Amino acid sequence: MNRLTALALIALCCLSALLIAINLHQGQQHKAELLQIELSASEQDKARQAALLEQLYQVSSDNDSAQADLRSSLESVNTALLKNKRAMEQLKHESKEVRDWADTRLPADVIRLRQRPEITSGAAYRDWLSQRDSLPPASEPGQDQRRTESGD
Repeated sequence: MNRLTALALIALCCLSALLIAINLHQGQQHKAELLQIELSASEQDKARQAALLEQLYQVSSDNDSAQADLRSSLESVNTALLKNKRAMEQLKHESKEVRDWADTRLPADVIRLRQRPEITSGAAYRDWLSQRDSLPPASEPGQDQRRTESGD
């Protein structure tokens, strides 16, 4: 019986060692799978970041192009303005009527429209806009319309 017990004990030890080896192998497989999943997630994050960087680069490129277009438009507007000023000066020198017209004072309403305070920030501009004479809402008739309706 001792031999049979010893053999059973050896078989039990071998079986335990085999189960431990199997568990270790499965644990390593799970670790490898987790690493693969983390690597895949990391690659997806990198792909998303690369796509976002590409999108930002495209927006920046579009913005640069739009700024170049605006600079070009500003240059052409300034050129046209200078040309018009020169033409006006030439007309003033050539014609007394044009010179007299240019020297007359603008109407008070036009002067009021052109008056602007020195604005140093966005908030100051917003405040200035909100303090100006506002138009009545579309649902209310204007002052001229009220006179017409009451006069009928």
